[in-house]
Amino acid sequence: ALPVVGATHTANVTLVIGTVSSFAAGPLNPSAQSKPIGTTGYTFTSIKFTAGSAEKVWLKSIRWNQAGSAAASDIQNVKTYVDGKAYDVTVSSDGKYYTSVFGSGILVDKGGSVEVSIKGDVSGGSGRTVSFDVYRNTDLAVVGDTYGYVMVPPTTGSSGVFGSTSPWYNANDVTVQSGP
Repeated sequence: ALPVVGATHTANVTLVIGTVSSFAAGPLNPSAQSKPIGTTGYTFTSIKFTAGSAEKVWLKSIRWNQAGSAAASDIQNVKTYVDGKAYDVTVSSDGKYYTSVFGSGILVDKGGSVEVSIKGDVSGGSGRTVSFDVYRNTDLAVVGDTYGYVMVPPTTGSSGVFGSTSPWYNANDVTVQSGP
C-alpha cells in the first residue's frame, strides 16, 4: 500500500572530508643518472605527499610502474620505504608493477606529510633503463580516518612531475651501465 516508507537518511552538505593536499618529488628523489651493475640500495625515485587539514589519512598501498626497459631480473631486493621504514613489494607477472601494501595502513596526521620511495639493487641489464613511475593517481591508496572515504589524489603536483595524463608521476630514468 502507498505510501511506501523506508529508512530515513540525513544529508549533510557541510561535511568536509579529508584530502591529499599536495604532492612533490621527495627529498630523496635523484636526478636522471647512470648506475653500474652491482649498485646496491639505490633510491630509484621518491615522492612526498601532504594530508589536508580536515582529517587524518591512512596510506594503504602504492603501486609503482617500472616503465623502463629493464627486466624484473635486472632489479633485485626492491622495497618501498615510507619515512625510512621498509615494506616488501609484490611484482606482477609481467615484471612491470611493484605493489606495496602497508598492512592496516600508515596514519598521516592532519597537515602532516610522508615520503614514499622505492629502492633496490641493480643486478643486470646493461644499456637498459629503470623508471619507477606511478601510472595513475589511483595507484596511491589513501583513506580518511574519520569518515573512511577513499581519497583520489589530485592530478597535479609541484615540480612538474605530476600530470593529468599517464603516468601520473613520471620519475627520472636510471640508465644501467656495465659492471664496475
